[in-house]
Amino acid sequence: MKKALKIGVLVMVLVYISGLGYTYYSNNKFDQQFEFYDSDKNGVIDGDEITRESKLFLNQTASRKTTNQAVIILIPIAVFFGVVSFGMTILFSKMKNINDNEIHYGQ
Repeated sequence: MKKALKIGVLVMVLVYISGLGYTYYSNNKFDQQFEFYDSDKNGVIDGDEITRESKLFLNQTASRKTTNQAVIILIPIAVFFGVVSFGMTILFSKMKNINDNEIHYGQ
């Protein structure tokens, strides 16, 4: 049980950290793309900067999640994966215990 709990917590932490790492990387890439479209570096895409590509980019901006939201959203996802891995570890240890204590009749 102790080993299964450690595995569950480890999976939970790994899922959470990898999710945050991905959102951090994604936001950096997104910021670089914004700087590409913001040619006068005023923090706003306006005037001559508005093109078909920049409009598509701004539409993506409206529907995207940020790192601040990911901090909260990843908690239940990480807990789910931790609980599933905890349950799988318990199940596999019980299966191993049953196989080790199997009675062989007729030998």
